[in-house]
Amino acid sequence: MGDLAMDPRVYGPRTNALVLKHNEVVEFIFNNREWLPHPFHMHGHVFQIIEYGPASLLFEDPEAPKNIPTVRASGSPMRRDTILVPAYHYIKFRVRADNPGVWLFDCHLDSHFVLGMGMAIIEAPDVLQKRQMVPPEMHQFCRLQGFPVSGNAAGNGGLDFTGLPKQPAIITKNTTSA
Repeated sequence: MGDLAMDPRVYGPRTNALVLKHNEVVEFIFNNREWLPHPFHMHGHVFQIIEYGPASLLFEDPEAPKNIPTVRASGSPMRRDTILVPAYHYIKFRVRADNPGVWLFDCHLDSHFVLGMGMAIIEAPDVLQKRQMVPPEMHQFCRLQGFPVSGNAAGNGGLDFTGLPKQPAIITKNTTSA
């Protein structure tokens, strides 16, 4: 990736990538505006739970439960790598980008992940390119399968995504009853 490593566009139009600087501290707010709870997991890290409460404080929803208190961390916030975000709730959490790599933050209900409930966190790619060496055997393995071993998501230089495989389509079957 070279000089473009910190540019989220180089990772492709379908990755939903977030690029973080080394040791950057970031706070996220996840809003669960649905009736289902979601078990969210951050790979490669533990995060601090700063606050959680009813999502109705952040948006109006007539179906959201009422009179649920907001809980804010004091002193030493809980540290987790997974949290169940209840229906109609939000969670605010903090993470330090101290583990260079590509990490997923995703819902651990497989059907939700497949539908896009996840994101790639590209952490300190500038540091990673200096530290990580891919074994020659892995390059050979990729080449034998016809996969590029360098470049962007399409295997090209810069922001040229020519040849990027098509995004999988959701196939539906229409049924009619006689």
